[in-house]
Amino acid sequence: MKHKNTSTQSNELLSYFNNKNKTCFTHKEALKIFPIAKENTVSKLLSDMTKRGLIMRIKEGIYYIIPFEEEANSFMPDWHLIAKYLVKDAKHYIGYYSALQIHNLITQPSLKEQIVVSKQMRPSEIKIKNITFQFIYHNENHFFGEKKIWIDDFNKVQSSDLEKTIIDCLFKPDYAGGIVEVARAIYSTKEKLDYNKILEYAVKFNSQAVVKRLGYLLELFEIETEIINELQKLKTASYIVLDTELPKTGKRNSRWSIQQNLDTETIKSAMFT
Repeated sequence: MKHKNTSTQSNELLSYFNNKNKTCFTHKEALKIFPIAKENTVSKLLSDMTKRGLIMRIKEGIYYIIPFEEEANSFMPDWHLIAKYLVKDAKHYIGYYSALQIHNLITQPSLKEQIVVSKQMRPSEIKIKNITFQFIYHNENHFFGEKKIWIDDFNKVQSSDLEKTIIDCLFKPDYAGGIVEVARAIYSTKEKLDYNKILEYAVKFNSQAVVKRLGYLLELFEIETEIINELQKLKTASYIVLDTELPKTGKRNSRWSIQQNLDTETIKSAMFT
């Protein structure tokens, strides 16, 4: 157990951010609290507070206030809440498997937070404690469909909405736990999905992989919607694989120009899990 003794300066810093309801702050923000102090002095204060378990460094120049009753060695903030502090000035939203989790659509928890960003981030992954934060770049044509979503009684985060989550996961099933996981999400939300919106998103996203996988899965699950005809009109003749993580084998489905490299029974099993 680290000693959580607080000095006058650390008390002043903690009180300042607590009064502003800020749990996360930057080195620059800390400097403003002590305008006459040298930068090196403030850096030493932050280092000392980290050692004492009062704050944790989540990235260079970014700190998170550890609740006083928490043990510093084991404490980890809610991953969704710290995502916005890791992207600098890039537009972002929580996406893919992490968004499936926010929408309560996953069966297996993950130790990875996936953040879609509007500009390339280097490195593309960082680790905080035992959690990996992955930054996935989307160009401006693919960056849309985000909204603020409640994750508990007090906090909202920027995440892809339900329909955009499905579109993104169809685009890169390997980022979403595989095509079976995506199929499960579609089937379990078939009564909630806004099919006109998902068609609008598919047109805007402009990816044949999305169009073909979406149409194929809607028909496989016998989900009756008028957008199937519209998806057929968008479809080209070139083939894509159903699951990006498996070899390019299996029979070809000419209606959706999909190489079924995963048997339909395995995908249909998503209906019952």
